[in-house]
Amino acid sequence: MAILARTEGREEQGMSEEHPHHSRVQAWVDLPRPADEVWAVIGPFAAIAEWHPSVASAEIVEIDGDIHRHLRLVDDELILERLIAEEPRLYRYEMVETPLPVENYHATFACIPHEGGCRVFWTAVFDPLDPHAEEMIRTIQDLGLEGIRASFAT
Repeated sequence: MAILARTEGREEQGMSEEHPHHSRVQAWVDLPRPADEVWAVIGPFAAIAEWHPSVASAEIVEIDGDIHRHLRLVDDELILERLIAEEPRLYRYEMVETPLPVENYHATFACIPHEGGCRVFWTAVFDPLDPHAEEMIRTIQDLGLEGIRASFAT
């Protein structure tokens, strides 16, 4: 299975004077497996280290009563993300600390039943601080979804 589609562009709703360059990047991959089976592997908040080739490790920590994950990337960079919401086969999170040239980064990661299998979505909304920020986020999503696809190759 290949990554089937991606959309990117400017998020029109919610734009304000403070955030005139709000961007949205979304990618997804379809898998021939049940959504619950896939989510059992990819859904835990720290599981990203198991399927994303750029993430060397992920550690869950509690900070001020909120669940966070510390990501150590393969290039030794560090990212801190906070879990915002969790539902069946879906979670939302925000980047708290990152070397990426973005601010106000919020993302949704989800898995839904789709055409005899499932579709894994990854959507990010953020303010780019660099002209290449959208492409960087696109690449992160593509690598991650390709890692998920490879994890379920039969």
